[in-house]
Amino acid sequence: MTDFTAEDLFDVVDRIVADLLGRNGIDGPPVDAVALVQDAFGIPVTESDAEEEESGRFGPRARRGRRREIVLRPDQSNESRHAVCARACAKELLPTILAKLGVVPGTENKGAQTSLIGLVAPRLLLPTRWFERDARKAGYDLTELKTRYDTVGYELLAARMLDLDEPCVIAVVDNGAVVSRRGNREAATKKLTPAEETCIGLVETARESCVARKGGWTVRGWPVPTGPFNRIILRSVPDDL
Repeated sequence: MTDFTAEDLFDVVDRIVADLLGRNGIDGPPVDAVALVQDAFGIPVTESDAEEEESGRFGPRARRGRRREIVLRPDQSNESRHAVCARACAKELLPTILAKLGVVPGTENKGAQTSLIGLVAPRLLLPTRWFERDARKAGYDLTELKTRYDTVGYELLAARMLDLDEPCVIAVVDNGAVVSRRGNREAATKKLTPAEETCIGLVETARESCVARKGGWTVRGWPVPTGPFNRIILRSVPDDL
């Protein structure tokens, strides 16, 4: 594969996503990926009939759709439906992206293809220029951003903050256990700081967004209102910025 930098890749992806959205009349959030995959690529989206679903080991299993058909389950969340369709859009964009990077489409391995889809889909639902502007305007408030980007889950919104310039650490905590903890300036372990632990306690008590400051860090936490776990998302910023 041709050598290119991460910045080259991000720039190409952002430009191709912007072009796709512009050609389809999408000039602001939220991005309706369910409509986009049908309008831009002609891929039909249907919903499986609950009565026709086969019972699987882990619950209902949707029927297999035709080639180039997306079949959504009745129990899928709105965010999950858009995420599935965004990944389908991303897959359709791969040949154009690879060609712009000087890579012959089809020569990439499956792992590279999967990674690239995983990079493109979030940038389609949360275009970099829009999200960077809106995140700063909202003071990186996850609740406010969720209102504006309502086709995107809380976790993806928080994860995209790691792609922005301001240094931060994003942690996802379920029932007190750290599921993930990542930083955009240096490697982060799953060990929480005292400020993060304090913030979790405040959020658990108030069941609303809270802020804690301790040990050189300012942490804001949000309770995620959906899902089977008592999930809290934390965004930590060093005070010495």
